[in-house]
Amino acid sequence: MAKFIVSSSALALVLAVPAIAAAQSAPAAGPGTCPPGSWFCASAPEQQVAPTEAPARLAPLPDPDAAPPLPPPPPPPPPRFRRPPPGATYAPRPPAVVYQPPPPIMLDRPEMASPYEVAPPRRRPVSPGREWGLNLHLEGASIGTGYEHDTAMGGGGAGLRFKPNRYFGLETDLDFVGGHGYVGDLRHETALTFNGLMFLNPRSRAQVYLLAGFGWSWAHSQNDPNDPSASPYNLNYTYFGGQAGIGLELRLTRVLALNVDLRGFVRSRTDQLASSQPEFTNAQGQTTNTSGGGLFTAGMTLYF
Repeated sequence: MAKFIVSSSALALVLAVPAIAAAQSAPAAGPGTCPPGSWFCASAPEQQVAPTEAPARLAPLPDPDAAPPLPPPPPPPPPRFRRPPPGATYAPRPPAVVYQPPPPIMLDRPEMASPYEVAPPRRRPVSPGREWGLNLHLEGASIGTGYEHDTAMGGGGAGLRFKPNRYFGLETDLDFVGGHGYVGDLRHETALTFNGLMFLNPRSRAQVYLLAGFGWSWAHSQNDPNDPSASPYNLNYTYFGGQAGIGLELRLTRVLALNVDLRGFVRSRTDQLASSQPEFTNAQGQTTNTSGGGLFTAGMTLYF
């Protein structure tokens, strides 16, 4: 029995060795395929795949002569908290308040107005509330053509003005005029008047004012030496009367102003000879000591 088993094994070994050698020497039929009847199949050799992307470039070497980079700054120290002492009490922290601006105000439509619109500053008046002034002026008188049709008088004067406020003023004037009087005589007059002035628009540069007042005047009359037919005489007259008018003052600055006005006056004699020697006598023999006329003045006022 043992002899039979040994003989069978030897026979099987003899038959298997040629088959194994044939399987190892046979070429492969294709990738992943084996010829029929083969016991072993060699795998197909892997094909090398060409790279589709360019190889990455290497970083340049550092410059040996360059200064070494600075070390990064050290991190900040952690916050330190002080521990409250035992038994200490603290007020609660107030709540956080978040401010939100109001929505913008749209001014596209004219009926919408901004509540934050600031009124423009008021213009400063050209004249202060209280001031003094010195007035210098020239003047011309109109008292008719007269007996000889050569009546003409003119002169000048000065006045001191006081304004307690912008609307009202007081002025005292001293005037000197001369020329030919109504009866053809040579006349020289001196007048002292007191006037009140009412300014209608004191906040404007061109201010309209009204004036009214009273005063006295003194006249010296003599015959014209160029008229040989006139009898020589030398008379003095005293008058009292009133005047009223309208004027315009142009404030160039707070110190300087220009003035023009037109005044009408009426006066009567007050001297001792007024009753016995009347001043005017007409063709019908009527006499009077009352006279009147117009006075035009133009000048300037210096305020201080």
